Amino acid sequence: MPLGTLDIMKLDNQPTFQVMFEQNAGGTFVARVENDELVGFIHEEMRVDLPMAQSAARQAATEGRARVQGLFLEENNLHAAMEYLEEDI
Repeated sequence: MPLGTLDIMKLDNQPTFQVMFEQNAGGTFVARVENDELVGFIHEEMRVDLPMAQSAARQAATEGRARVQGLFLEENNLHAAMEYLEEDI
């Protein structure tokens, strides 16, 4: 189970956020997600608890950045999120 930091940054003058999950042991997952899809992506694709996903998205929208450290994600959830993004490309 990867342990790492979820980092969400609002991109300047765009309704888009960069979502990055960096594993403490190495390896990085990065996605660009539209504002209206942010909570759903974090909760449904990455399987982060809904209250935490909502709180992080709200903080990123108002402050421009949100960081959640010490987050556990299932390895399969990262792979599912990456496959989801590849379908959209």
